[in-house]
Amino acid sequence: MISFSLLRFLLFFLSIFSLSCAKENPVHFSVMGTDAILFAQSRAAQEGRLNLSKPQKLEYRFDDTFYVPPNSSLEIEYHFSVLPSQQKREKYSLVLNTGAVSWELPMDIHGILYSIPVDDDFEGHFSIALNSAGKSKKIDDEPVIFQIHSIGFYEQCFGFSSDSDTYPRYTPFVYRNDNGSYVIDVPASFMPEKPLAEIEAVFSSGRNLLEFAGRRFETLPGTERIYIPPVYPAEPAILSGDKIHSFWLNVHQIPAPFPEPISADPALVIEWPKENWRNSAYEIFRWETFPSVLIFDYADYAVQDRMLKRLAFFVEKAGFRGRLARDAEIAALHGWNAHDYRAEDLARFFDAARKTVFPLSDEELELEMILLNEGIIRESSGGITAGAGAIISITRESPDYLRYRFMVHEGFHGLFFIDEDFRDFSRRRWEQLSAPAKRFIVSFFDFQQYDTKDEYLLVNEFMAHVLQQTVSQAGDYFGRNLPSRLDSTWRQAHLPPKNASGTWPSLASAFTAEAEAFSVYVNQRWGLSAGRVWSLNIR
Repeated sequence: MISFSLLRFLLFFLSIFSLSCAKENPVHFSVMGTDAILFAQSRAAQEGRLNLSKPQKLEYRFDDTFYVPPNSSLEIEYHFSVLPSQQKREKYSLVLNTGAVSWELPMDIHGILYSIPVDDDFEGHFSIALNSAGKSKKIDDEPVIFQIHSIGFYEQCFGFSSDSDTYPRYTPFVYRNDNGSYVIDVPASFMPEKPLAEIEAVFSSGRNLLEFAGRRFETLPGTERIYIPPVYPAEPAILSGDKIHSFWLNVHQIPAPFPEPISADPALVIEWPKENWRNSAYEIFRWETFPSVLIFDYADYAVQDRMLKRLAFFVEKAGFRGRLARDAEIAALHGWNAHDYRAEDLARFFDAARKTVFPLSDEELELEMILLNEGIIRESSGGITAGAGAIISITRESPDYLRYRFMVHEGFHGLFFIDEDFRDFSRRRWEQLSAPAKRFIVSFFDFQQYDTKDEYLLVNEFMAHVLQQTVSQAGDYFGRNLPSRLDSTWRQAHLPPKNASGTWPSLASAFTAEAEAFSVYVNQRWGLSAGRVWSLNIR
């Protein structure tokens, strides 16, 4: 017969043995973002299950191989068997403790992915417990089971997403104002030194407003996303609008290395603070909606000429196309104030330079390197060949109104280069253009020194000139402005009769109709319009 004291000792020993074994048992739920093993210190912790009617602490630790992934958040995916009652949520809080910091987990959502920031101070130990607010009091309602599905480490972000594949994703430091707007306000203690903020929001199309870094970013009709690259200092961000699906702020310490293109909307390119350029001569961007199109913004025309002027003569200028002109030959000639080039022409230019050992400038060689890195041109055993994409450019020397006009003109060139359906549509509009209107516009392009023997070039320039201003401005531009430049030259023979007021109403009518047709096309296709290639208004 076993004595009572011996029995007690055996039971005590078994309980200690059981607890010690439990500490070495890996969890049964998924662990992602690290190769370290996560151990649970109880059977309930191993299952990731907590009965809120019989609260106990779930304790965890990673094995000795664990290290904190850089710039990461610890994310826990969990759900409740039933949503805790309002009374229970008022009396209790569910707390995730990482040692130095405690985080209150949301209890008002049935299932959620909740991410908290972690840094080098996190040693891989954490716990989850139900804490009472004040004096504990039993609440008689339906039993609630808290269940963990996964633990993981992901890139650190702050915000929310309501449309994830499983549960909605949330983080701390996000709240909603009384007016319905969402705010992300991250304390400085959770940021690196001199942080930059990258912001992305997704919503149903409509007018939405982002207030950030002293600016107001208002979306235009058809826009369903705002993206702000990491250029502005991290500050509180406020987003208002209807049907917001996600809103995220990611904190960076340094911008992308130059000359890696920065993804941005054309409106952001135009308004980008020059003091935030990574290079004093020019900045390079990737069109956020059409990433195969690169946008160069130069400090002035001289810098732009050093990189693109010879290319302009090689690709488009009458009498020069297809040959590499020496600097002395084109020094006194005008290039363009803004530029656009497709992959095929860029490849022909650099391939010709290599095969003839032509002395390109340092800036041209720099452009070649960028294009190779981006896959717009490619190196092969046979030389330089076309990849995919295009480049466009503007400069800071142009006045603001022209920067916007040039961005539209060059932006639609970029879309023409990369989209076959747009080229086909433009060609059909060109073919049905009336003979008087076509005679006028070809004469004008010849006046501008375009090679008018190239129909591809004519169609491309026709499209861009029609779309570069709003539909309401097309009549004045084509019925007064452009023909008046030809009227005092021998080219007036290519103009239809003008009226008593000195304008050309037939040209105004013809090109307004073209502007309307093109504007409808780009709006239905991409949400753009005549006079606009951006999705944001910035104030």
